[in-house]
Amino acid sequence: MASSSVDRADQGRLTGLACWCGQSTWVTLFRTRRFGVLRCSGCSTHRIDPPPLCAESESERFYTDYYETVGADSIALSDPTRSRSGALWKVAEQVPLLNQVRNTAIDIGSGEGHLCAELAGRGWSSVAGFDISRSRVSRARRLYPHLQFYDVPLSASGIATGSVDLVVMEAVIEHLPAPLAFLCEIMPYLAPGGVLLLTTPNMDSGHFRLLGRRWTGMLAPHAHIFLFSPRSITLLFKRTGLTNVQTGSYHTPMYTPTQYLKRLAHGDVTGTLWRAHQEVGGIYGRLINRGPMLYAVGQKPL
Repeated sequence: MASSSVDRADQGRLTGLACWCGQSTWVTLFRTRRFGVLRCSGCSTHRIDPPPLCAESESERFYTDYYETVGADSIALSDPTRSRSGALWKVAEQVPLLNQVRNTAIDIGSGEGHLCAELAGRGWSSVAGFDISRSRVSRARRLYPHLQFYDVPLSASGIATGSVDLVVMEAVIEHLPAPLAFLCEIMPYLAPGGVLLLTTPNMDSGHFRLLGRRWTGMLAPHAHIFLFSPRSITLLFKRTGLTNVQTGSYHTPMYTPTQYLKRLAHGDVTGTLWRAHQEVGGIYGRLINRGPMLYAVGQKPL
């Protein structure tokens, strides 16, 4: 059961990390032996406590180390002119604006570069990927040598301000210690009418409503910091000056019987039961039409 106030232990953990909206008063929703989830009393953004990192200066090393164990040999290449692996395409089914091909697109948190290749394959003339993890950027450059990938901030890339028509941030905002400041740094690079899309776990989802602290796959306390609902992500976008903000959610594919059997064949009984438990949240989410992934789309004013 959620607490109505923040106790002294919470106050100690939260020193130096106010909410992105400027409030510093939090309500404890729950606490396990490993982590807690707090809710901002001002904007209703949720936050992992303790956070995996508290400052932007820690991010580069943290995420480079975090992704170091993923080998390039494990990454499946696909035909980027046919593939629609990115969440962008799921959101585009609900927001037709995202289907418009213009000139320059960038993917922040581009990982191994698959979405960049898909965008280039669909006609975007200039595509670039950014990732703070040097190991992921290195793999992206090997996989797609004809595209440009950066492990430096946008401000150090040489991309001109006012030139970017589309910025995509898939599952990035929840990792940032200062999400408002980060989006404000992006704004000057958007062209007038340029579009920003982000996706992130949905704290208004059927999964979180039903599973709560057991929704560990998306709460991801080892890697996530701030978590959003439609209300709080809309407030974040409006603070940056974006207009025509649209929010919604989408569902992820259900686990198949074959996938369950493969887990069991490898002796992973615990993982199979955990996965089945998560899928109950997915069923509930479909019943109430609140998917586990939240999206927000906004435009820079003309």
